[in-house]
Order: sequence, then C-alpha cells, then structure tokens
Amino acid sequence: MAIAGHAEALPSTMTLGARVHSWVVSVDHKRLGMMYVGFGLLFFLVAGIEAAAMRAQLARAGSQLIDPATFNQLFTMHGTTMVFLVGMPILLGMGNYLVPLMVGARDMAFPRLNAFGLWLFVFGALLLYYSYIGAQGLYGTSAAPDVGWFAYAPLTSRTYSPGNSTDYWILGIMVSGFGSITTAINLIATILVMRCPGMTLLRMPLFPWMMLVTSVLVLIAVPVLTGAQAMLLLDRSLGAHFFDTEQGGSAVLWQHLF
Repeated sequence: MAIAGHAEALPSTMTLGARVHSWVVSVDHKRLGMMYVGFGLLFFLVAGIEAAAMRAQLARAGSQLIDPATFNQLFTMHGTTMVFLVGMPILLGMGNYLVPLMVGARDMAFPRLNAFGLWLFVFGALLLYYSYIGAQGLYGTSAAPDVGWFAYAPLTSRTYSPGNSTDYWILGIMVSGFGSITTAINLIATILVMRCPGMTLLRMPLFPWMMLVTSVLVLIAVPVLTGAQAMLLLDRSLGAHFFDTEQGGSAVLWQHLF
C-alpha cells in the first residue's frame, strides 16, 4: 500500500488494465484531485461542442442547421454541464489535490468518502448524458432534457415536458450533487482538524481559506437544490403540486430554491 498523502507508485511492469484499476480504486487525494479535474475538462470539451453547434445555428438568420427541439436540448445540456459538471468538479478537484499539501495533512480526513464523492459525480454525469439515448421525449422519440438548465416551472411539468428526459436531468444533478456535498464535508473537516502542528487558521495559506469558504457555500446551496430536485421529481412522478400553480403550488418557489 502507498503511504497516505503520496502519489501511489506504479511498477513499470503493470499492464494497462492493472494501471486503470489502480486509479479506479484509489483513495489517494492527489489521484482523486487529478481525476476530478480530468473529468471536468472532458465535460468542458463536450459543453464546448454543444456551444459550437448552437453558435453555428445562430450564425445566419433563418438557418436550418439545427431544428428547434434539438437546439433546446443543446441549450439545456450545455448550461447544465458548464455549471454542474465543469465548474464545480474542477474547483473541488483543485481543492482535493492542494489542500492536504498546503495544510500539512497526510490525506483528506475521509479518504474513502472522498473516492465515493468522485464516483457519485461521475455516475450522475453519465446518467445525465445517457438521456441522449435512454430518455424519451415528445412522441416517444429519444431526446435529451430540453427545459433549459434553469428548468423553470411550468416547463418541467408533464404537460410541457412529456416523456422521461427531464427525469434524467433531475436524477443526474441530484446524484452529482451528493458527490459535491461529500467532497465539501471532507474539505471542511480536513482544513479544520488536520492542519499540521503550529498552523493556526490565521497562518493558513489563502487557497485553503478560499476552499473552506467555498465548501461552506456548497453545503448551504447544494442541499437546497437537491431538495428542490426531489420536490420536482415528486411533482412529475407522484402527483405532488409544489410548483403547480393550478393546484395551489408556486412556480416562483422553484426560482427561489434554484
């Protein structure tokens, strides 16, 4: 086993499969940080392709390169990807890699929880993009979510968003959000209780301070968003009326929570 806090050495004789397996099962904070950033950059490339397709459609008036339904799907997936699958994981990945090194800790406070958070994020992202082939939209055709990355009610109701594409959007963000919450808890615990002897909070470098504040903000914001997603899922699947104005709900409530 590798010493915690140090990158795990790979023997030169290891096969490719063994190397991949060692990364998949790793709990080393450096590897997890690099994988966070790597997956974030991968989805940044995907979001860039989606943005380029939208720009190509808007380049000329009256262009028929992309039909309106596909444009709405690209708009939704691009915005969701940039906010939840690019910005957040890259930031958390940098925190994973650098915070233990900068506070003198051997690893994150909860290494296995750290790995669990990463793979929750990856599973949520894959679940979201599986909607391109697994979800059904209008007329039963395969369709990605098309309600906008902000998903304002009543666009997300069954009336205006039939099929299950919006359900994939809800579940994908919920799962990846749980990953962000676990990583934020880990960063806070590492910074507060695992600093090296003599490093008080006032002596701590600026970057761990920034990650501490950001992690607190994640714990304030993401659980509220997760609760809103659960309410929306109940609206769509079990007939709840949290955001249905015709049944006494409030569309503005979604805007406040989101």
